[in-house]
Amino acid sequence: MAVVIEELDVHTQPPPAAPALSDAASSAPPAIDEAALQAALQREAWRLERLLAD
Repeated sequence: MAVVIEELDVHTQPPPAAPALSDAASSAPPAIDEAALQAALQREAWRLERLLAD
């Protein structure tokens, strides 16, 4: 049985960027920043996806 190995073109996805804080968010008292939390969750999901892909 012949085995053929072809070259693969592999592309990696860059991690999601952290969102910039708006003036309203930066002047607010320390509380849960939903945008920052969502961005952190997206980065973690991306990291886990990359780990599972390797």
